[in-house]
Amino acid sequence: MQYNRGGIVQIYAEAALPRKIMSSPRRSYAQLQQALALAEAVTERTLCEMLALRQSQQGHTSDVADKQQTQQQFHQLIKQSQRTSKGFAVLFVQLDQFRAIYQQHGAGVAKQTSDLVLTKLVAAVRACDLVNQRANGQFLILITDVKRIYDAVLVAEKLMQKLGTFEDLCPQPQPISVSIGISRYPHDGLEAGLLIERAAAAMSHAESRGGNQYSLLR
Repeated sequence: MQYNRGGIVQIYAEAALPRKIMSSPRRSYAQLQQALALAEAVTERTLCEMLALRQSQQGHTSDVADKQQTQQQFHQLIKQSQRTSKGFAVLFVQLDQFRAIYQQHGAGVAKQTSDLVLTKLVAAVRACDLVNQRANGQFLILITDVKRIYDAVLVAEKLMQKLGTFEDLCPQPQPISVSIGISRYPHDGLEAGLLIERAAAAMSHAESRGGNQYSLLR
């Protein structure tokens, strides 16, 4: 049986038909129709399960690829910093309203809002800086050539100013803000994992104070 769901075409060669009913030539027409209806229901359920599994696998593959890309970006920045004696900053950004938008308007609107925030964040930083979109309204931004903590703070303030009220995504105008945590290489760590962890902890601190602000570990 052939289905076209979201551009994904799958052909199932084996129908889940009850063998005892379908193999007997003496069964009534009503019994055959009942068997076909049951087979269609089973196949439909199987299709949904397989699509869900595929989406889960694709999501896992995407997560792995994103992590590998992030590790590679960190590796390149660390090498560059060691060569030039210039540091870089990690900004862990959380969209404050993501959970509320998800609960009130669904995953589609939440994803659209996150994508729009991503566009604004990319426009707010330099071409040499790196912006990575993560799950659940989170973003990881790598700011290059940071000499002083003040350089990273200026970027955080600029990012918050670029956001405002989104008019078209929700039934009512939706104010948008972010919580930002900042860590620096080499002051807050020499490895990617530690820098991300400390930036995330600083972000959580900013979020706990009401959001729409930045924080850094002292």
